[in-house]
Amino acid sequence: MGIQQSHPDLHRALEGILGAEHLLTTDEDREFYSQDIYRTADDHVAAVVRPGTTDEVSKVVAAATNAGLSVIARGGGSSYTGGLLPDRPDSVAIDTKRLDRVVEINTDDMYVVVEVGCTWQELHQALKPHGVRSPFWGPASGGTATVGGSLSQNAILHGSALHGASGESVLGLEVVLADGSIVPTGSWSTVGGKPFFRHYGPDLTGLFLGDTGALGIKTRAVLRLMRIPPSARFASFEFKDGTQFAEAMGEIARSRLVSMCFGMDPVLQHQRMKRTSLTQDVKALKGVVTSAKNIGKGLKEAAKVALAGRSFLEEHSYSTHYIVEGRTEAEVDEKLEAVRKICLEHGHEVENTLPKVLYGDSFFPMTTAIGPQGERWAPVHGVVPMGDAPGAIAKIEGLFASNVEEMERLGVVIGILLSTVGTNGFVIEPVFYWPGPQTLYYKRVLEPAYLDKLKKFEHSPDAEALVAEIRTKLIAIFQELGAAHLQVGKTYPYRQGRNPNTWNLLDAIKTAVDPKRLVNPKSLGLD
Repeated sequence: MGIQQSHPDLHRALEGILGAEHLLTTDEDREFYSQDIYRTADDHVAAVVRPGTTDEVSKVVAAATNAGLSVIARGGGSSYTGGLLPDRPDSVAIDTKRLDRVVEINTDDMYVVVEVGCTWQELHQALKPHGVRSPFWGPASGGTATVGGSLSQNAILHGSALHGASGESVLGLEVVLADGSIVPTGSWSTVGGKPFFRHYGPDLTGLFLGDTGALGIKTRAVLRLMRIPPSARFASFEFKDGTQFAEAMGEIARSRLVSMCFGMDPVLQHQRMKRTSLTQDVKALKGVVTSAKNIGKGLKEAAKVALAGRSFLEEHSYSTHYIVEGRTEAEVDEKLEAVRKICLEHGHEVENTLPKVLYGDSFFPMTTAIGPQGERWAPVHGVVPMGDAPGAIAKIEGLFASNVEEMERLGVVIGILLSTVGTNGFVIEPVFYWPGPQTLYYKRVLEPAYLDKLKKFEHSPDAEALVAEIRTKLIAIFQELGAAHLQVGKTYPYRQGRNPNTWNLLDAIKTAVDPKRLVNPKSLGLD
C-alpha cells in the first residue's frame, strides 16, 4: 500500500517539503526501490523521497520517524547484501542522487567536500583538472555507486591496495540522525573550523562508516586529497596453482608496491572472456588514450590493447593484475621489477591489457552486474588475514567441488574475484551466475539495447535455492575463518559473531542516536 492511503498526513507533509515531483509513489517505483542486485524485499517501501539539500533530508527524516515510519538511505543501489532493502511496508526510501554536488575542492589544505549522492566517477572527473584525487577513488561500479553508499558499505578497489577501504580516506561527515538533527564530525564540528582533520577527540566519523546507514543518514563527506602520481605502469601474470597465486598477491601487498591489484580464478576468468572483446570496447580504448601523457603514446598503448584483446588469458589459469604508480619513471620501474620478481617465481607474465584499461577508464559499466549471457549475478565475500588466504581459498574451492554435479545440472557457475586491502586484508569474493529472469533493477539500470541482446531465462526455483544454499555455507565458512565483511547489510551474521560487550556498546549507541529503531532497521543485526 502506498503512502497516500496508509499515511495521508505524512504524504502531504512530504509533498510540502520536497514538491510532488520528488515524492515517488507508483507501484513500479516502490518495487524498484525495494530491490538490490540479489533480491527483492517481501514488503515494498511506502514511498520514495528525493531530497536536494541537507535541510530537506533533515525535515523528511523527522517527519517520517515522527509518523512511525522507518527511513532507508539509498545511493546507486548496487548492493547485494540487503542493506538498502525495507523490512516492513511502513518505510520510506531516501534516494540521495540529487545530493550530487562537489561543494569545495581545497588543494591548499588537501580535502574535498562532496555530497553523498555524487558518484565516484563524477567526483573523479571534478578533481582531475586540479591534478588530485582521493586516496581511495572508487569501487569498480563507481559510475553508478555513490560516495555515501560506498562509505556506508566500506567499499574497496581503486587505491585500496595502498590506502585501505573507502572509510580510511574520510576526514569528516555530515550526518542526519533519526530525530532530524544534523551532526558534523571531526574538526568540522568546531564552530568556524575547517573540515581538515578527522581525529579531534573520539573518532565520531568512524562511527558512521560501514554502518550500512543504520546509525544515521549521511549527507556530505570530506575526503582527503593526494596529488595524482605522474607515472603509472601495469603488469599481469598467470599462475597454474591457486596457492602460489594467492601467496604472490599477499607478498606484493605486504611490500606496498602497487596502488591496486585484483585476481581471478579460472572459472571467473572464463566468464570474463565470454563478454564482448576488449577490441570492440571503444570506450575502453578511449580511456587508454586519454590517460597517457601524450596522444602519441596513448594511441600506441590503445593499439596494443586492441591487438591483445583477451586472447592472452588462458582458460584454466589464475590471473593477477597490478597498477604501479610513482613520482618518477625510475620509482615505478623499481616497484615493477620487484612485482615481477615475486610473481615470476611461480607464474609467468602476460599482456597487461586489463589493468591498463581499468586505469584508463576506472569504472566498469553496470553490464558486469549481469552474466555474459544474461544470467543473474551476485557475489558474497569475506576479508581474511593475508597469511590465511591460500588455505581459505582451498577450503572454498572444496565447497564448490562438493556441489559441482548439482551446479552443472542447474546451470550455476561460481568464480572467485580476489583483491588486497592495505598490508593486512585479503578479500575473497565468490561470484555466482545462475539462470533467472531480468528483474526491474536490471531493466532500469542497464541499457535496454544491451538487455535485448541477452538470453531471457525463466525463473528456476531449484537454481535459486542452490545459490542460496551455497551462499549460506560460504558465509558459515567465512565465520569459521574469523573473516571480516565490508558491506554487512542484512546478510552477514554480524551480531552473532560479536564479543557480547562489543555488541552491547553498539546496541547502546543505536539506542542513543535512534531510540525508536527506525533508521534502516535490522541492518547490522540491530533490531
